[in-house]
Amino acid sequence: MLQIPRISRIAFVGFSLTATPATAGVLDDCLQDRWSDMRLQTCSVVIDSRAFGIQDKVLAYNSRGEARMEAGALKMAIQDFTESIRLQPSNKSAFAGRGQARFASGDFAGAIADYSEAIRISPDASELYIERGHVYLTNNNFDASIRDLTEAIRLDPESASAYNNRGLAFRKKGDSRRALQDYTTAIALNPIYALAYANRGALLESQNRKPEAIADLLQAIKLDPSQAAVRVALKRLGAIDAAVKESDLRVRHGRGLAEANCSGCHSIGAKDESPNTRAPAFRDLQHRHRMQWLRKPITRGIAAPHDQMPQFVLSKDDVDMLVAYISSLAGRR
Repeated sequence: MLQIPRISRIAFVGFSLTATPATAGVLDDCLQDRWSDMRLQTCSVVIDSRAFGIQDKVLAYNSRGEARMEAGALKMAIQDFTESIRLQPSNKSAFAGRGQARFASGDFAGAIADYSEAIRISPDASELYIERGHVYLTNNNFDASIRDLTEAIRLDPESASAYNNRGLAFRKKGDSRRALQDYTTAIALNPIYALAYANRGALLESQNRKPEAIADLLQAIKLDPSQAAVRVALKRLGAIDAAVKESDLRVRHGRGLAEANCSGCHSIGAKDESPNTRAPAFRDLQHRHRMQWLRKPITRGIAAPHDQMPQFVLSKDDVDMLVAYISSLAGRR
């Protein structure tokens, strides 16, 4: 239930782009944040063309690395970030991007090394401490995680994410009192923070504070109906109210969208095989993407890219329902 905000592309201060109007258009398409197929194609043009300078290529490698990472192509993303670093060794966003890709691929030591280098280059970037703190937490180094998240809070006292994540680290360390304080602070800073309500609700349930736990979990599912674990917890606690029923309905609608748009290539069930062997099963998407980030690549149509993938457009509500269904597959392998 941990939420880590996505590190945004960090501007390269001091770069002076000298592209012609024609090449500037290609570079703009490479750096835009919407159409991933265009990003991949145009960034490759920038990288391969002599019409662009080193500074442009640094930006292009970063943008293509991000697009490849969102698509689950982690090795290729790491290669792009590495080339960006080769061209500009002080490239903090490339180190952060490569750290994120290495973490997603299970290379915790490499991820920590990359985030540490990014922090050395930019010691005041709170989001880098949040990211490295998450790697430490996943590697069960709770003290190091708490240190990083405490530094993130010092740099940005309004960071609800840092408080939420530190709360999880305190809970895993066994300090429920301080975990509860951090979750509560996160909610005070961001009253619509679904994952903070979910985390606090889970902690309250473990303390046998059933009414308070139910209240938090209901708030979490109302804010984010895709949280399958919260729905299961509410049913376990006997709280089958309108919010839970609405969440179940959205999951069913999400399955309908998957059947209509995706089942020709993908396995959309718990155990069946994908008709197209190049199309990953929906139940495996949780291993390619952090679930809280899944909306963005689905919106772009690249959560599971493959040949013969049809083109279709989903509304924001459709994306939310599809994510709710994918989330419901967690653990059903």
